[in-house]
Amino acid sequence: MRWKGLAAGAAVLICPVLWWQSTAWAERADTAPAPVVTSAGGRTGATAGPSTPAAVTPPTPSGQPTSSTGPERAPAPPARDVRTSKAQPYQVDGIAVISKKFRVNAKYSPRLVATAVSSTGAGKVRLQPSASAAVKAMFGAAKKAGYQLTVRSAYRSYASQAAWYRGGDHNLVAPPGASEHQSGLAVDLAWRKGTHLVRGTELGRSKAGAWLKRHAAEFGFIVRYPSGTQRITGISFEPWHFRYVGVEAAKGVAKTKSKTLEEYLGLAG
Repeated sequence: MRWKGLAAGAAVLICPVLWWQSTAWAERADTAPAPVVTSAGGRTGATAGPSTPAAVTPPTPSGQPTSSTGPERAPAPPARDVRTSKAQPYQVDGIAVISKKFRVNAKYSPRLVATAVSSTGAGKVRLQPSASAAVKAMFGAAKKAGYQLTVRSAYRSYASQAAWYRGGDHNLVAPPGASEHQSGLAVDLAWRKGTHLVRGTELGRSKAGAWLKRHAAEFGFIVRYPSGTQRITGISFEPWHFRYVGVEAAKGVAKTKSKTLEEYLGLAG
């Protein structure tokens, strides 16, 4: 009978410990990011699907960028491209990657909204909702800092990109299906300095370009093709081309050695 008493006492001590561990495991499972399922059993973090970055929150309607809480993290190592269709972009951790290596076809058409910002040569600016909110917030902050930004180009369809490619510099203009502009997450920017339009490489040398370089990540944007990274990105230096990836990812890209999305996502090798 004595050993039964000892066993009962041990059970009283052990049960709370087991209960605490199972509860902790449950909480960890509840708070962990939901895995991205690939179409062919690939590793979590790389798949085709909607192209809006899923792990970040766009700026608030008031125009103030939302802050990223907690430590910034790099995405999980990507799986190989297992898409069965190029009607959706390749993704890593919910971030769409469109490049010469990871292309989409003419059927890819994201959901777009009209974006009320200054435009020069772009006509109506159309972007995905997250990028639209972010660029409006960034333009508002730039205006307060004394810089009137304008959009030179935003969303371009597959057909539009084909026309651009036929008449453009192939070091700067991506072929159809390889342009981020088809995602509705990229903008080419310029600065309206009085009556002068500061654009192209001149923007990168300007005060407005320096402001963008310092503050773009606060709104979820990156300079997509930094200087000296053509070997990684496949595109020459474009200080005017900004890509929305979300605040967390943008700050993560800024911490990489090359300042490229490829390095951040583990695609630079």
